[in-house]
Amino acid sequence: MRDRVPLLVGLFLLAVAIVLGSVFIADGIRDRGKNDVITVTGSAKKQIVSDYVIWNGSVTSQRETAAAAARELALWTGKIQAFLGANGVQDDELRIQPISTETITGSDSGGDSAQIVGYRLTRFFEIRSPRVEGIGQVADRSSELIARGIPFAAQPPQYVYTKLADIRPELLAAATKDAQNRGRVLIETTGGKLGSLRGVNVGVFQVTSPNSVEVSDYGVYDTATVEKEVTAVVNVTFALDS
Repeated sequence: MRDRVPLLVGLFLLAVAIVLGSVFIADGIRDRGKNDVITVTGSAKKQIVSDYVIWNGSVTSQRETAAAAARELALWTGKIQAFLGANGVQDDELRIQPISTETITGSDSGGDSAQIVGYRLTRFFEIRSPRVEGIGQVADRSSELIARGIPFAAQPPQYVYTKLADIRPELLAAATKDAQNRGRVLIETTGGKLGSLRGVNVGVFQVTSPNSVEVSDYGVYDTATVEKEVTAVVNVTFALDS
């Protein structure tokens, strides 16, 4: 009997080792399953039309005296206001900024920097309106002011879309669904199965002109075109099921 004691102890230790090894192997399989993931990029696009326009312009008079420049600027300001009103710009859409004044010294023409030789006065105009098409037409006709001898410097209209926040959830859902479909196609071809969602990384929105390929890490916001295309991109991580 004493001779069998070491044998029994050895068999017991072997059984314990087998049980512990099975536990460790099972934990390893479960941990591996936790780390088996795939990250897929999905995107979604939507065509939109700008619903707001911002248009800026200015007029500058430069004369030897501030009084002469002010009189000329006042004359031109009145004619610009009349032109805008005649073309349908409403009073609550137009903002006329205070006059900006700059002294001209002799150094501008290579002379004495201490000598004032003239004054440059500038008036800025800003139009903000939801009437996108109407203001765009006024901007197109603003060259008529130059033809009348008024040096009106017009900037290109800026077309924006004010309801971008409202369509974000829709685009993000569509982009996530696109990523899920792409991931399913990739995994099923190898005999696997796409599991639950593990995480989502949302990229910046790109607002571009239609069919544009322009992108930026910080996002693109086109203001030159009335019609635009919004693109949402997400990186979605899924678990892999056996």
